[in-house]
Amino acid sequence: MDLVLYQTVLYAACLVNFLLALLLLFNNYEYRKYDVYHRSCKLAAINFIIFAIGFFVHGYLTLRFQSPAAASALSVSYFHCGAVLFSWSHTPLMRPDYLTRRIAIRDLSILGVSLVLYWLPIFIPVLAPYSNIPFAIFFLHGLYLSYMFLNNYYQSSKNLEQCSVENNAPGWWTPETKRRVLSHHHSFIIGCGLIVFFGLGSIAITAAFPNDIWPYTLLSGVGVLVFWFIYYALSEYGGVIEIATYAMELNRLDGSRRRK
Repeated sequence: MDLVLYQTVLYAACLVNFLLALLLLFNNYEYRKYDVYHRSCKLAAINFIIFAIGFFVHGYLTLRFQSPAAASALSVSYFHCGAVLFSWSHTPLMRPDYLTRRIAIRDLSILGVSLVLYWLPIFIPVLAPYSNIPFAIFFLHGLYLSYMFLNNYYQSSKNLEQCSVENNAPGWWTPETKRRVLSHHHSFIIGCGLIVFFGLGSIAITAAFPNDIWPYTLLSGVGVLVFWFIYYALSEYGGVIEIATYAMELNRLDGSRRRK
């Protein structure tokens, strides 16, 4: 019974993630003119696909039953990939110039070294007692990427708050429009919190209880809701980024006129 439920939840999570990836790739055509947003959707879709493949491999090979250490290594591998891709897809929406070549090389270097360390104990049995130690890299890197997201989120929120809705503002930039933009913008902080707690919590729990099935089955089910919210927040942000772009540009021009 445990095995059937375990596989059912994993296959369901796999299917949902693939569907969410397709929706991100083929929805919101009208906002594809914003290169940063279009790139973010593609990176998030790749993220969903990586998780879908990870869930499928877990279910098909029943790794949590056959090899708990390999199951934990697989989990931390795609969660670490997810942390990097989440940072690349979401942080540039707050700060378009964030994803530079230097940052990409830095993150890929850390990720590459980490993936090797995660799997070494699986292929070199003498290292098996230390298999959980490399997970610290994931926690530190994930926390740093989360900090960068939060820092840029609060800065962009501050900029939006400063966009004037006074008499000299265009007719479409009303207090209600500004409130709606900030509300959708706020959903990103919720999504970040969910993915951080879900990612770090999942690895911590599966590392602490590598031989238990129920925690991982439950976490996989909860993960479906987390990924759906991330999809919702990102898909809704297409309209927000359009309005916010116009508003912040008008605010910048207004500030330039005042200085003159």
